[in-house]
Amino acid sequence: MIEFVRLAFIIMWSSGAIFVELGLRDADPFTFLFLRLLFAAIILWTAVFFLKTALPTNIKEWRYILLTGLCVQTGYQIFYYLAIYHEVSPGVLTIILGAQPIITTIALKEKSNTVQWFGLLFGMVGLILVVADNIIIASVTLIGILNAILSLLCITVGTILQKKIKIIQPANMAIQYSSGALVLFLLLLFFEQSLEWTMMFSVSLAWMTIVISVGATFLLYYLIEKGHLMKVTSLFYAVPPVTAMLDFLIFGNMIKLFTIIGMILIVIGLILINRQTVI
Repeated sequence: MIEFVRLAFIIMWSSGAIFVELGLRDADPFTFLFLRLLFAAIILWTAVFFLKTALPTNIKEWRYILLTGLCVQTGYQIFYYLAIYHEVSPGVLTIILGAQPIITTIALKEKSNTVQWFGLLFGMVGLILVVADNIIIASVTLIGILNAILSLLCITVGTILQKKIKIIQPANMAIQYSSGALVLFLLLLFFEQSLEWTMMFSVSLAWMTIVISVGATFLLYYLIEKGHLMKVTSLFYAVPPVTAMLDFLIFGNMIKLFTIIGMILIVIGLILINRQTVI
C-alpha cells in the first residue's frame, strides 16, 4: 500500500511543473497561486463540513498548523518564484532544493546508515544530471540565491513541523490553505496583477488545485505521518526525471542521454534510501 502511495505522489507532484508552466502563460505567479490556494481551501472546508472532521482544540495545535501552512504552502512557493524572478535558473534552484533530505536528516538526527547516505549521494548526483541543461550560474544574483535558500528552509521546516501535527485531514490542510490564501491576497495588494481567464488557464488551475494542492499534498502529509522523513523527502529527487518523461509524452521534448543516466542514479539512490535496515 505504501509503495503505491509513494508512486502516486511522485507522478502527481511531477505533473505540477507542466501545468504551472501552462497556467503562467495567462496569469502572474501570485494571482495563480492565490486562486489555487483559495479554491483548494474551499474544497477542503466543504469536505470538513460533510465529514464533520474535528478542528484543533488547543493553541499549540493551531500554532503548528498555521506555521506549517505558512512554510509549505506560502513561503516555499513565494520564495521559489522570487528566486526564478531574480535570475536563478530552474536547474540551480532544483539542486539547492535537493539538499532538503540531507538537511532534514541532520536537523532531526534521524537514525540512518551508510547505505542510505550513499543513496542520498546517488540521488543528488542523479538530480544534477537530470537538470544539467538548466544549470546557468553566470547570471545568478545574491538576492536570487537568498530566495532559493529561503525556499529550501521553508519546505524543510514545514515538513518537520508537519510531522508534529496529529489532527486528521482535511481540517489540517483546510486551515493551512486558508492562511496561505490570506497571505497571498495581502501580497496581491502590492504587486501588479495580470489574468486572462482562458480555457487552458482553467484546466491548469483545476489541475493544480485538485490534483496537486488537494490530492498530492494529502499523500505527502500521509507519508510524512507514517514514515521516516529522510525517506519521504528523498522522493522529491524523483520529481524532475518524472517531469522530464511527462514533458516528452505531452510535448514531445526529447530526453537526453545524461538525463537518462541521472534517472537511473536517482532510482538506485531511492532503492538504497528505502532499504528496510532502518525503521
